[in-house]
Amino acid sequence: MDISFLIIFILGILFLVIKYYTPKIKGYIGERRVSETLKRLNNKEYIVLNNIELKIKGSISQIDHIIVSDYGIFVIETKNYKGWILGYEKDRYWYQVIYKYRRKFYNPVLQNQGHIYALKHVLKNYKYLRYYSIIVFTKRATLKTKTYTDVVYTNKLVKTIKKYDSAYINERTKNEIVATILHARINNRTEDKRIIANSNLSRNISCPNCGGNLIKRNGKYGFFWGCDNFPKCEYTRNIK
Repeated sequence: MDISFLIIFILGILFLVIKYYTPKIKGYIGERRVSETLKRLNNKEYIVLNNIELKIKGSISQIDHIIVSDYGIFVIETKNYKGWILGYEKDRYWYQVIYKYRRKFYNPVLQNQGHIYALKHVLKNYKYLRYYSIIVFTKRATLKTKTYTDVVYTNKLVKTIKKYDSAYINERTKNEIVATILHARINNRTEDKRIIANSNLSRNISCPNCGGNLIKRNGKYGFFWGCDNFPKCEYTRNIK
């Protein structure tokens, strides 16, 4: 094989790999920054869930961050773009502008509305919940947007969340909501035990099959006890 052809072939593969993975890496970095920022919230008032995937009516909704709080449900979409960000509330597309470079991307406000729709479907038994949509950009961007929805920089996120300060969800209901979301998620569950421990979801009731904790979950026929080692352990028990 001609060595020059081999070099061109390898460079082509590297270009495709970089083109495919770079946006994902940038997105992951942005989500990690927001996750670290959200750790500043009081975990007695706010329970933070990161990277939740829900499958609703055949479509998968990947939600960057959900906060179940005394004050309502916060649904956060994170963007790690640089340059000017231009857009209005109801535009189908927004624009990223860097000098003469200009590209469009789907309006994150509309994107987050889809996430909230999916979450409302999962939490359909809690019809009184208030949902707050927040779009977060890192400081790499310069926001030139006009919206009613909160579109903020990472360093303004906690302040934005705390401006909603009318408490109406009690501790028990908040924990039930978290358990319902964790039960509905379809992606990696490695953080579930930490979330359960930090949010007082763990119970003094042990699973007879594996010794894990039984937590209250919501299913098709109402609430039940389920093992926190699900899906490895599928033990359930009716609530008496």
